Amino acid sequence: MVVLLSAAPPAFAHGEGESVEGYALVQQALAHLAHSSERASVMDAMEKVDDALATEDQEGVNVAEVEQARAALESGDIAAARSLLQDSIIEAMSALAPAVGEETGTTIVHDALPQRSGLAGGNIGFLIASITILLAGVALSWRFRPSESVATLRARLLRPDSTTINAQTPNTTEAAK
Repeated sequence: MVVLLSAAPPAFAHGEGESVEGYALVQQALAHLAHSSERASVMDAMEKVDDALATEDQEGVNVAEVEQARAALESGDIAAARSLLQDSIIEAMSALAPAVGEETGTTIVHDALPQRSGLAGGNIGFLIASITILLAGVALSWRFRPSESVATLRARLLRPDSTTINAQTPNTTEAAK
């Protein structure tokens, strides 16, 4: 078992297989910014912007806007950086073939959708109505429950009782006459 686990090569996040196209690196930076505006995501985006500025294949990328976006990231203006990065790759994105089939063709990264907040007025009304109906159902089931359990009723049906025998006896004796 140890031999099998030790034979697996380590996975690296950088190195071979990483994109060297400037517009792809800018898109990756945009993806980091769209995911989160926390410091770690901004640092990852800055790394991708640096890679985009350092790469040789900058065809379709407006390098001046990428440099302005890097300055905006350094100053903490995430919205301006995203706008500049999107604008910097318009030429490269327009040169790509149009999306077909299941491809989305999206070139703009939108802001995250707003999160749900606490209960609003209508939600509170539905919650109160639901709890009221639930409590009324429990109260009614408690009020109209049978006095004997199902097991007791089954046992009564299975064993002959002296009252049921006496009740049937006159009928059978009258039938015999």
